[in-house]
Order: sequence, then C-alpha cells, then structure tokens
Amino acid sequence: MKSRGRERVLAAWLRALALAAALTLSLGLAGCVKARPVLTGETIPPVITPTPEPTPTPTPEPTVTIEPTAAPLTIDAFGEPVLSVNHFEGYISYRNIQVYEQAEDTFIDIVAINYYPEPLICAIGATFYDENGAIVAEAALQQRDGEYLLTLAPGETVLFGRVDTDMALTLLDVSFSFDGSVGVYPQG
Repeated sequence: MKSRGRERVLAAWLRALALAAALTLSLGLAGCVKARPVLTGETIPPVITPTPEPTPTPTPEPTVTIEPTAAPLTIDAFGEPVLSVNHFEGYISYRNIQVYEQAEDTFIDIVAINYYPEPLICAIGATFYDENGAIVAEAALQQRDGEYLLTLAPGETVLFGRVDTDMALTLLDVSFSFDGSVGVYPQG
C-alpha cells in the first residue's frame, strides 16, 4: 500500500504542477504583466521638425541681345553681292514710253526690260512733272492681266496705266519709281 499511496501523492503533485503551469501560461498570455516606467536621469531631446528654408526669389538677369552688325550676305544669280534693298532695281530699264490721250482719258504705255535671269516682283509708278518740277499727275502701272503687283519675266514686258488728269501730259517729263512697300525681289 505504500507504493499506491506514493503513486497517488505523485499523481496529485503532477496534477498540481500541471495546473500551476497552465495557470502561469494563461496569465502570461492574458497580458497581466505589469511594467512601470523607471526614470534613469537622462532626458530625451525634444523632436525638432526642420523648417524649410525659404527659396530665394529669382531676379531677372539682364539678357544680352546680339544684334548683327550687317545683314547676311546674299549673292544674286550673277554672283553679285546683294548689299541693299534696292539691288534688283538696277536690272530693270524702260523703253518705248508713250503717253497718249484717247476718248478724253490719258494713258501711258512702256516696255520694261528685266535683265535678271529670273522673274522680278515689283510695283512701278509713273510720276509726271510740269516745267517747274512740281508733280501734276501719277499713275500705277499694270500688266495685261490687270495686276499692279508686277511679275517681270526676263526680257521685255509691256506695262500700261491710266492717268487720272484733265491736263495734257504728252509734253511733260515722266519718271518711274518702285513702290518701297513692295520692293523689288526675285520670284520664289
């Protein structure tokens, strides 16, 4: 009987030990552990949030503009440098200038000669002067198609114009000028 008593005591102990282990494990899992803060005498520096540095305001920098000292040099079809806006005017001349009256209107017909190897675009006006050099009448010249913006092909082109005047112009001096707003330039 002694061995049976010991077995019972040992079994009771094992059950008590298993119960204590289960209780400890359940309390540990339940979070019943208490933790208290302890002052160590050291302080944590405050958190400093960085403030953004102000971005500098850009100031406009002076811009350097480089202006060309001369227009780019262009060469015409004859290999001559184009040095002015009037360059191509030198390739045009006139012949067979006729001023006449018909049905109480005054007309002028001329033949313009283009010595340049390409068509030249221009507008030409005729100006009549009296014996004192005063302007008495003007006319814009046109081609057969009625255009005042002329396309003078290489060689001869017939131009004509109606002169709005009441006086006789047949014995007065006439000069021809190019419209500066159009200029004279090669087609294309």
